[in-house]
Amino acid sequence: MVSVGYLIDNPGGPSAFMTFVNQRVIPPAVDGAGAVESAVYELGERVRARPASSLLTAGALGLVFGAAIFSLSRRKDY
Repeated sequence: MVSVGYLIDNPGGPSAFMTFVNQRVIPPAVDGAGAVESAVYELGERVRARPASSLLTAGALGLVFGAAIFSLSRRKDY
């Protein structure tokens, strides 16, 4: 429950860490995601396939290969 003095005792703003994340980490991550989205769309246009199916196929293959590499790295007899 919010007390009456909440607005008076409200802290000044986000912490230094959150300011750093919001100003230095999030913008490049969003730009990178946009670049990947654009590349997938352009690839879909070139091969005349739907970008969503290409992305899903690439993600599924990545998961399969990642699981294979993880399981092989856990084996001790190779």
